[in-house]
Amino acid sequence: MNKKIVKFLAAVAVLSGSLFFGCSTSDSGTDSFSGEDTFVYQKNDAARMWSRIDALGIAGYFDSLSQTGNAPAINVASLVNRHCPIPALAMDENTRYLDELESLFDEGEQVKGVCGKALKLKDGQVAPLGVNLIDSMKIGTVEFWFRPNVDFYDRNARTLMGNDGARIHFFYKDGELYFQKNHHNQHFFVKGKANLKNDWNLIAGQWGDGYMSVWLNGEMVACWEHDKGYAPATRGVPFENLVVIGYKSGCCMEGAGQYTGMTTSGAFDQFRISNIPRYKMPDNVVTEPDSSVSDASVVDTIPVDTLVNDSVPVDTATNDKLVADTTEVDTTEKDSVQEPLWSLLNTQGVSRYFVDVTLPVASSVAQKCNAPALAMDDITLYLDELETIFREGELVEGVCGKALSLKSGEVAPSGINLIDNMVTGTVEFWFRPNDDFFDVPARTLLGNDDSRLHFFVNNGTLYFQKNHTNKHFFVSAPVNLKNDWNLVAGQWGDGEMSLWLNGEKVASSVHSLGYEASSRSKQYANLLVIGYKSKCCMEGPGLSQALTTSGAYDQLRISNTMRYSTARQ
Repeated sequence: MNKKIVKFLAAVAVLSGSLFFGCSTSDSGTDSFSGEDTFVYQKNDAARMWSRIDALGIAGYFDSLSQTGNAPAINVASLVNRHCPIPALAMDENTRYLDELESLFDEGEQVKGVCGKALKLKDGQVAPLGVNLIDSMKIGTVEFWFRPNVDFYDRNARTLMGNDGARIHFFYKDGELYFQKNHHNQHFFVKGKANLKNDWNLIAGQWGDGYMSVWLNGEMVACWEHDKGYAPATRGVPFENLVVIGYKSGCCMEGAGQYTGMTTSGAFDQFRISNIPRYKMPDNVVTEPDSSVSDASVVDTIPVDTLVNDSVPVDTATNDKLVADTTEVDTTEKDSVQEPLWSLLNTQGVSRYFVDVTLPVASSVAQKCNAPALAMDDITLYLDELETIFREGELVEGVCGKALSLKSGEVAPSGINLIDNMVTGTVEFWFRPNDDFFDVPARTLLGNDDSRLHFFVNNGTLYFQKNHTNKHFFVSAPVNLKNDWNLVAGQWGDGEMSLWLNGEKVASSVHSLGYEASSRSKQYANLLVIGYKSKCCMEGPGLSQALTTSGAYDQLRISNTMRYSTARQ
């Protein structure tokens, strides 16, 4: 489980150096940093993780450990928020992950950092971050601080950080800084000459402003025109999108001309991922030549992403194809399909339909609306403002900015695949029923298809359902939904599961379990969807038919604590 904020709690960092393109408006700050140091620094270098990862691969290594119950603590993203002075990175409303790197990993040692402690790795040491970057991001910036060790330049190529499929990857080779952002069978990268200081360097890569660019200490090193967002690997391999410091296999770097694995040697601090471009492009941008390699010129060294060809009959009991598939899979999105999304989902199921459809990115626009609008804070794991244009529905005036209005039978996937187990938590969202909402007895509101989290209304009763494997838990109460905006919330923790409407507790029960994601290897079984629910997994509340919705939605927030208490009533 990785902590998230907006999807919001893990971290990134930014690099700097000498360049040959224009400067950004970001202030790279001074070359030295000071602050009161009261820490006890620790060291751990006995694990020799590199050789085991090199033999099994990152995904294989961490998956094998997780199956035996011996997985390292990759879920401890250290969000300290020291409020260190600029140029230290800080948490704000556009931060999706911030890891202060205060944690002691299996390898490495703690040293004085830009803000508090930092993590120093020797050549060959590895540190997996608590960030499994499974969320698509149309716009983004990845930043981190790096200070090279004395032997950093003893090798011509050094990895800095990234995931093993190079979906996000930074490395340094022959005096040049590389930022790589692969897609399926497409290798994109930018690089440029960069002189790393022997002190702290802020390294950054960003996309979504019409360019893909790499930055060092607030200065642009290189850029080129680029219109793609970040897309995670979707092969259903656990830990495939895990961000790791210090190790990179020889995989997926053909485009950048690197064919062997790499190690690092240096100290790292403050890893931050944002959902905006943090650096302003110069007015007169000089772009690099096209730094991409497509599937026409390179053979991908990893398996093809799992896709479903809907023209092939499938055994619904086993999901096995009934005939051999020799046709090429169409990987384009289904936006041009005129059949209502509800009927497609009802035929194929959520998990199977979304395998080859690009999900929307959760929109976390910083509106700063007045209460009772929901706001981002340091216990927010996900905040989706629902400002995104979906395939179905329309944008209307909401509680905070825009809201999404769905007619009966329209569907909106939220962009949140809730695979994070949570001991305590709260799920909240605003809902305003349409006039025909009550024309049918049962309506879904929001949830995933296995009902691991699910809100629905049946005959005037509001339900909050939280399933576990072969266990159906729910609380319910008769309610009167206003014809205006209603704040619906469900929470668990401290021995209770409860349901809230407009700040008032309407139902509760004794409950000792947290949230556990579905682990049946269905890729999108935990995807939160608005407007559709199959008949699956609702036997406990006594429902056996698929459900639609009719109404408007705004501000979906998930927190890693209980937001509501009896004292607030």
